[in-house]
Amino acid sequence: MTKRKLFIFIIIIVNIGFLWSIFNMFYYKKASFDTSKKANIISNNISGIHNGNGGWIWNESQFDFYKEYSFSLNKNEISDFCKITNTANAKYVENNRPNKWVEIYIIEKNGDDIIITLKQNNEDGVYFEFENYTFEGKGLEKYIYKHLKKN
Repeated sequence: MTKRKLFIFIIIIVNIGFLWSIFNMFYYKKASFDTSKKANIISNNISGIHNGNGGWIWNESQFDFYKEYSFSLNKNEISDFCKITNTANAKYVENNRPNKWVEIYIIEKNGDDIIITLKQNNEDGVYFEFENYTFEGKGLEKYIYKHLKKN
């Protein structure tokens, strides 16, 4: 009889573990996401910002950052860029597979590079990724669009 009770106890524990993993997979991950997180980019430490590779769609127009389009920001534009990124709210993105993206390289005065990836997909809209966190990217998208240049 004790073996039967032990077997039933193990089955109950396994089922509770399974239910806990399902709960974590579908609900807890989103509920525990830290929405108070902010990107902290200090404009005094930055010497330049320019685009990397990528592609983008804006108002049904395609922008190819590999060859056709580019942008770079001067000192005044860098401070505006940092204000936009630092005030963006954290955004939970379940599926981090973008349809389009653009890499943005931030060059610090000490020579280090910081990469921000502006991403776009159908489910989550526009967001950017910085230090393994995702933030709302609509303001950054509009700011970059104003500074685009055709090569």
